[in-house]
Amino acid sequence: MISRIRYEFKLILFFIIYLTLAFIFTKIDQSGLCTPGIGAMLFLLLIPISVIYSVILIFKLYKTENTEYLNSLYILAGVWLIIFTLIKI
Repeated sequence: MISRIRYEFKLILFFIIYLTLAFIFTKIDQSGLCTPGIGAMLFLLLIPISVIYSVILIFKLYKTENTEYLNSLYILAGVWLIIFTLIKI
């Protein structure tokens, strides 16, 4: 069942679930300036996860030339653009 879902939707679903969990853990485990909580750690862990996932998507794109992988890369870049914009505000 889950293999039938397109890669774009899997990526969006992953970010929604992951950022929701990070937000929930931020509210549960309050962090300070010198002591980051679980939510902050999850957010910082999202950076290497995204880089590794991008490398995997680029490899799959050049291997199969499927446009789903290219769309997923665009979505990934757009999500990070939105995250950085929200952080600046």
